Amino acid sequence: MMKTDDFIEQLARGITPVAPFPQPWRRAAVWLMGAAAYFAALSVMMTSSADVSVTNVWQFLLPQVAAVGVSAAAAAAAFTSIVPGASSRVLLWPSTVLALWIGILLFGSVQEWQTTGAAGLAPWREWLCVAMIGLGGALPAWAMARMLRFGAPLTPRVTSALVALAAAGLANVGACISHPHTSSAVVLLWHGATIATLVAMSAWAGEHVFSWERLRGRSRS
Repeated sequence: MMKTDDFIEQLARGITPVAPFPQPWRRAAVWLMGAAAYFAALSVMMTSSADVSVTNVWQFLLPQVAAVGVSAAAAAAAFTSIVPGASSRVLLWPSTVLALWIGILLFGSVQEWQTTGAAGLAPWREWLCVAMIGLGGALPAWAMARMLRFGAPLTPRVTSALVALAAAGLANVGACISHPHTSSAVVLLWHGATIATLVAMSAWAGEHVFSWERLRGRSRS
């Protein structure tokens, strides 16, 4: 009869060590740099000289910085969410930065309403930005989803929602750069509604995108 120690040694013999994944923040940084380069090129192609006209630089820049922060935090949280045993506190990162971004836009919207009322709104022009956020963000979202499928789908809906938030956050910046807005309310209503819709749809489809069945099928192939 085989001893336990011999059995364990036989099982361990010839096993090839598996290299662990890089830390989540490193993978998020790689994705963020690639997505930023993609949106920069896309914005340059879509920007005309007539579009570059920002009167209040800080009012324009602050929401963009916050949106980049939302994207970075959501990406880091998404890559952390596929690591078994990772702390759920990571979800506070995108939630906190998202609240800051919304707060900046709300503050700007209130100031605009007190100054000009509804005169500054130009909703007809925002369909270009809606298209860029929805369609332009599809490729970076797909790339992140491919990277995440190698991990454990512990919370597929949350992970999928974070993917959409990260991609849409950067797409929002690209849309604002290619077509600068003078109204925070327009960004909040149109961009915010588009991002919220994409996040909700992604969360609904999360169990189809990230599932144990897909992971088992990949391990067999």
